[in-house]
Amino acid sequence: MKNRLPLFFSALVLLLCSCNSSYKILKPKQEDNFKLSDYATFGFYDIEATGDTIPENFEKNTAIIKEAIAKNLQARGLDEARDANLKINIALSVKEKPQTRQTDFRTEGLPRYMGQRRYSWKSEEVIVGKYREGTLMIDLVDAVNNKMVWQGGSSGIIPEKSKNFREEMNQIIQEIIVGIPK
Repeated sequence: MKNRLPLFFSALVLLLCSCNSSYKILKPKQEDNFKLSDYATFGFYDIEATGDTIPENFEKNTAIIKEAIAKNLQARGLDEARDANLKINIALSVKEKPQTRQTDFRTEGLPRYMGQRRYSWKSEEVIVGKYREGTLMIDLVDAVNNKMVWQGGSSGIIPEKSKNFREEMNQIIQEIIVGIPK
C-alpha cells in the first residue's frame, strides 16, 4: 500500500494539471435531421461591429477564429465557397466583471467600538480586481431555407495576455466542431 501511495498522488497531480482549462464547451443545439454530410460548402456571414468598445486586435482575432473554423470544417470534408449552402455566423460577447472576495472578522480584525456599547462588524464583498469573461457561439445556417440548423459554443475567462491565442482558439474550435453530427 505504501508503494502505491506516491504513484496515486503523481497520477492525481498529472490529472489536475491537465484540467486547467479556463473555458467550457456549451451544449450544442441542432435540428432533428441535421447532418454535416448533407452540405458540401460553407461560407461566413460578414461580421459587423462598430463603436468604441471594439479592441484594437478585433479584426486580427476574428480572422484567427475564422481560420480555425475553416480549417476544422475542411478537415470534416467541406469546402469554403463564396456562394455556400451552409453559412456560418460567429457571435462574440465579452464582459468585464469585478473579482470580489468576502471580508471575514478573523482576517480583517476585531469588531470596532461604535459608541454606546454598539460593537458591530458586518461581512462585505470587496472588489479586488477585474477580469473578462467571453462567449463564442458558432451558428450553422442552411443558406437555402435561411434557418439555423446547429449552434455550439464555448464560454470562459479570457486571460489578460495570451501568448498562444491562435493555438488556444484552434483547440477550442476543434472541440466545438467535433460535436457537429456527421
